[in-house]
Amino acid sequence: MTDRGMIKWQPFNAVASGSYMINNVLRKKEKITMPTLSEDQQNELQEKILNTYQTQQDITIKYYKGGRIYSSEGKIVKIDQNNHNLTINNGLKVFFAQIIEIS
Repeated sequence: MTDRGMIKWQPFNAVASGSYMINNVLRKKEKITMPTLSEDQQNELQEKILNTYQTQQDITIKYYKGGRIYSSEGKIVKIDQNNHNLTINNGLKVFFAQIIEIS
C-alpha cells in the first residue's frame, strides 16, 4: 500500500477549478455596500477638499471602490470638475462620488 501524502488532507484544493470557485465566493462575501452620506456630510467633504487643496496640506482620503474601502495619503494636486475627480500627488485619481472621508 502506498502513502498518498498530503493529497488526503487537501480535499478542496484537489480540483483547481474548485479552489478558484471557493476563493471567488469568499471574495464576494467580503464585499460591502457603499456607505451613504447625508447632504451635510457631502458639503463638509467639499469644504475639506477645497481647504486642503488651497493650503496644500497632507490628507488621508478614504474612498469606496469595488465593494471595499481603501485609504490613501498625500496632497491634492488637481481638482477636475469636468470629470468629477481629484488627483493626489501619488498619481491616484478618485471620483468625488467615491470619497467617504477626509482627514
